[in-house]
Amino acid sequence: MRPVAAIVALALTFGATAEDEETVRELTWEDLLPEDEALPPPVVDHSKPILFDDFPMTTIGGVVPELNGQLVKLPGFVVPLDVSGNKVASLLLVPYFGACIHQPPPPSNQIVYVEFEDPVEIRSMYDPVWITGRMGLDVHSSTLATASYSMKGRSLEKYHY
Repeated sequence: MRPVAAIVALALTFGATAEDEETVRELTWEDLLPEDEALPPPVVDHSKPILFDDFPMTTIGGVVPELNGQLVKLPGFVVPLDVSGNKVASLLLVPYFGACIHQPPPPSNQIVYVEFEDPVEIRSMYDPVWITGRMGLDVHSSTLATASYSMKGRSLEKYHY
């Protein structure tokens, strides 16, 4: 038996799939930017009263097509969308606390719309999390923000410093 066939036979015997063996790519927010774009600074400023005219215009950013379909892990903060009790079925993952709640939101390529097949428990919106899932390039818009990326969430865990 050839080595590849032997590995496949073992995997089938123990119930493993090719997806189980797939490496999760750990991303940073900079990884979501095309090469010609720079990471924008957060625009949340709590040091003075906010006037509508103070908000800079947030540009719609490009995406990195190579991320489409990859299994990734990305840290960030949760902005819940579809909530039932303390469980969330869909959310926006953003790079810093307060994004999307304090307008304007970050550029769309710095927001990821995440859907979970089974809702996940959110203990605190103030704590950063890791979300692992399959990245997509579907655009999602809501009254809070537009997300250029989407993710089919598999897990949500507390981010440890």
